[in-house]
Amino acid sequence: MNRRYDVLLCDADDTLFDFKKAEENAFAGICAAASLGDPHALLPVYSRINAELWRLLERGGITQSALRTRRFEIFLKEIGRGELDAQQMGMDFADALSRQGVLLPGALDAVRRWSRVLPVVVVTNGIARVQHGRMERCEVRRFISGMVISEEVGAAKPDPRMLHIAMEQAGVSDARRALMLGDSLTSDIAAAYHAGVDACWFNPQGGENDRGLPVRYEIRSLDEVDAILTGEDM
Repeated sequence: MNRRYDVLLCDADDTLFDFKKAEENAFAGICAAASLGDPHALLPVYSRINAELWRLLERGGITQSALRTRRFEIFLKEIGRGELDAQQMGMDFADALSRQGVLLPGALDAVRRWSRVLPVVVVTNGIARVQHGRMERCEVRRFISGMVISEEVGAAKPDPRMLHIAMEQAGVSDARRALMLGDSLTSDIAAAYHAGVDACWFNPQGGENDRGLPVRYEIRSLDEVDAILTGEDM
């Protein structure tokens, strides 16, 4: 086998895990507990605030610890429920998310196949308690060689240090022998660029690369990764 890479660095949310579904489930739970109202009507408000803060995190403008509470402070104020405890709601939401191990269709079989070829190390900006909880409840865990979580290492993608740490876990020192797979241009693909690692952009919706970042491979399905890892597309 003419293998091109020695390690696959893989994003978690929206690459392996169905984060949208997990978020919907967890959000519905905290809405019911706090009697906030219809979660389907409120989720777009929360999601907008949350996305803005995660983009701020990627730029180094907020810590992950502050983000967990701040998103609910803003959310509760916007819906007129500022009297509620945003910090407690943030903790409750993280606990609810940690119990959501919902994978994208085909992700489990894909990781199982990839792990037969090379180590798969998850590299995620997610909250540590959430990511550990989800992995522990998910069958995909036994096919993962390691996991690098931003909260635990003090750096968040697009910081290349996350990829360097993941490579170290796999015993790979040459950045040319690593491949970063992820769905986010600003996080995963930018991190690959800064680390000198080839990027595989998981782009199932056919979005535009409006960041001008170099992408070695662009795929619509996780099944397309197999040929890249084995070198069959050479």
